[in-house]
Amino acid sequence: MTVLRLIWMEIAHRKLSFALALLAVIVAVAYTVSTLTLVRGHRLKTEAHVVALNDEIRKITKNMGFNIDILPKEVNLADFHASDFGEATMPQDVVQKLADSRTIDSVNHLRPSLIRRVTWTERDRDVIVMGVAAVVPWTHRKNPKKPLEAAVPPGKIIVGAVLADQLKLKEEDEITFLGEQLTVAKVHPARGSSDDVTVWIDLAKAQQLLNLPNRINMIQALECNCASIDRLGEVREDIAGVLGGDVQVIERASIALARAETRETVKAQGIASLEELEQTATVETVLLAVGACALVGLLMLSNARERRQEIGILRALGTSTPQIMLLFVGKALVLGVVGALIGYAAGFAMGMRTVPTMAGEAPIELASADLFMPVVLAAVVIAATLLAVLASWIPAIIAAAQDPAIVLREE
Repeated sequence: MTVLRLIWMEIAHRKLSFALALLAVIVAVAYTVSTLTLVRGHRLKTEAHVVALNDEIRKITKNMGFNIDILPKEVNLADFHASDFGEATMPQDVVQKLADSRTIDSVNHLRPSLIRRVTWTERDRDVIVMGVAAVVPWTHRKNPKKPLEAAVPPGKIIVGAVLADQLKLKEEDEITFLGEQLTVAKVHPARGSSDDVTVWIDLAKAQQLLNLPNRINMIQALECNCASIDRLGEVREDIAGVLGGDVQVIERASIALARAETRETVKAQGIASLEELEQTATVETVLLAVGACALVGLLMLSNARERRQEIGILRALGTSTPQIMLLFVGKALVLGVVGALIGYAAGFAMGMRTVPTMAGEAPIELASADLFMPVVLAAVVIAATLLAVLASWIPAIIAAAQDPAIVLREE
């Protein structure tokens, strides 16, 4: 009779003992797998939520336009906030210094600007004129596919909504501005800010009209959705690394800042929750594994004592010590593999049912393919089998070490 047949007959004959041991393995594996599935689901949902917030921040900041202003150090910020520009100027070539830098990664879309309040003599009213150039391309890194705002073509003028409405201006109108013949290229929609009474022209033309050749008083930029809450601090550090203390950097208040803080809060809470869940799972999994191993060992030991007579007869019939040991170890192998497979299926099913209902989680759907981890399946099969074999090892040694003559005489 082969060892495999003996193992099968043993399982069939002692169904209750095998079922109890199998149940212990299934429970331990199922709990471990369900917890790992929850951890993975929690991690995936947190990551997906952060990605969604990042995308929302990107869209908000892009729609809002430039949100970083780089100003000459001489600008009084109180006056700047009162009028949206400062009188002090700086050389235009500082923009190229920034664009040539290999260290700046916190901003995009550098656009030099020159802003002044002037009297539009032909219309007899004060307006804000903003001379802007095209976005300066970065020298050493990839540039955005599309500039945040296009340059104002030479000979053209863009007019704010309120100004256009009051002066009855529309696209393609020919107008005279400070002695220059210009065509209205666009009327900006209402923005609820000083932009509504601003006109935009080509930077070179503005420098000529204002008699400020190669001078600017602001560089506009778009913050690159930095990874930390102190986004402005990172931008200032980057800019200072190139221009030193010759400039100052401010951020225009935006919803993006609140969204960035929300993103960092979600990440921090997610990491803290994951760490707590993993610590709890580790302790409980170890306790369950020890308990299951002890239960399997006790059942195997009880089985070995109950079968003393059978083992004695097998030894008397010539069954070797390795074969006797293999009988117990083989049964443990079957126990570990079957228990691990059933336990994995049960644990994964429980995890799939629990992940969508986790409190405080983002409403993000996860498919079974997202949560299935082949490495976990392999790990629990190997671990459960090894633990079952380990638990059966001492009973196997005890059974194989019995002297058949003594056992049969006692019986």
